Amino acid sequence: MRKIKVLLAAVLVVLAVVFSIGHGKVKGSKTVGADRWFVIRIKGEAAGYLHAVRKASGDASAPILLEHERLIDSKDDKVWLSVQTYCRDDHYYSAVKATAQIKQPDKEPATIEAVMEKKTQYGCSKSEMRLIYRTGDKKYELDKELPEHTVTEFSLMELIERFPFIEGPIVEFNFLDINKIKVRKKHKIAYLGLEKIEIGGSERALHKFEQKGSGIKKVQYWLDDNHQILRILKGKKEELLLSSRAEAWKPTVDW
Repeated sequence: MRKIKVLLAAVLVVLAVVFSIGHGKVKGSKTVGADRWFVIRIKGEAAGYLHAVRKASGDASAPILLEHERLIDSKDDKVWLSVQTYCRDDHYYSAVKATAQIKQPDKEPATIEAVMEKKTQYGCSKSEMRLIYRTGDKKYELDKELPEHTVTEFSLMELIERFPFIEGPIVEFNFLDINKIKVRKKHKIAYLGLEKIEIGGSERALHKFEQKGSGIKKVQYWLDDNHQILRILKGKKEELLLSSRAEAWKPTVDW
């Protein structure tokens, strides 16, 4: 039993990237980049990539599909993760279903299915994430309760590109911490105006957002005038830079 609990806890760490329950429709421009590649750098060294794809059928009744593929190959971590998240079109960040595939060296590949369900009890609504985890011939199921207005780092990347460039208003939300398997309440994002930074070998004036909250180091985002993320800095060690497929997709792990 103890082994199962430890395994499920480990699964939740990975699944934290799967679901987000946002604030529904968000005003602001939509990014032009539905297919994006980011180089991931840790302590200045290239350590992997993030590939983000957004697909919409044009049918308001059909779900939007978000696809995120991430590879980290550093001294401390080696993991490949592919996540497909289906969101309702009328409430863009309300996920209804997701699947994930995970690979790590010397471990069996794992597949995860998750379905978000809303339940009402005694007049109060709550959300539960039903997880089905499969690895080899083993299968585990678990229900995980999440509060409303909870986002993850992947869904936040989509969300922040729709915020208006207006100083003053602060967006507040709950943040699902994938390292501690814990919802961090009352995280905030604020627009800090234009800032000149060197990127791509030249100095540019970019729009800056900053995320702060308990349990994480502050995260900074720089966007161009088209609301497209060009750079993300997590603390002082991890950096994501918008790039091309040829530059970003350089697999370093031999599975």
